[in-house]
Amino acid sequence: MAGRLVMVTPEQVGERYLAVHHRMLRAVNDEMLGCGLSMARTKMLRRLHEQGPTRQNVLAADFGLAPHSITDLVDGLERHGLAERRPDPTDRRAKLVAITDAGEAALDVANATRERLLKEIFGALSEADRETFLRLLDDLDEAARRLISASATDVPAVSA
Repeated sequence: MAGRLVMVTPEQVGERYLAVHHRMLRAVNDEMLGCGLSMARTKMLRRLHEQGPTRQNVLAADFGLAPHSITDLVDGLERHGLAERRPDPTDRRAKLVAITDAGEAALDVANATRERLLKEIFGALSEADRETFLRLLDDLDEAARRLISASATDVPAVSA
């Protein structure tokens, strides 16, 4: 039957998007690991670079991670000399996590690698396609945000 339209379902688009998203994340993370940093470590260094020394509990909240996960991440950065724990001048019991000079240098390499990869991946699209894709991503992001806020308000209250 020539000319018959085939309906593309939301599930098909969603599955394809998730598969491509996973492949792109893997490609970027593999390259980042090749330059010595995972994407998680790069995100942490970028956060420390942009906002300065920060308490681990604040980092955990900002990244939505459990305290032990942040501890593991900071331990790894510290082991490689990319970050350090310092005393918090406002609370002698607390420690601040700060990026080191070596961390700044590693972040520069990671940022250049990430930028190159994103240009390589998204450079496959024309400028018009990138504009359309960005608009579509905004629409999808809004739909996902609505789901998140709906699920947050649907949580039943627990009585004591």
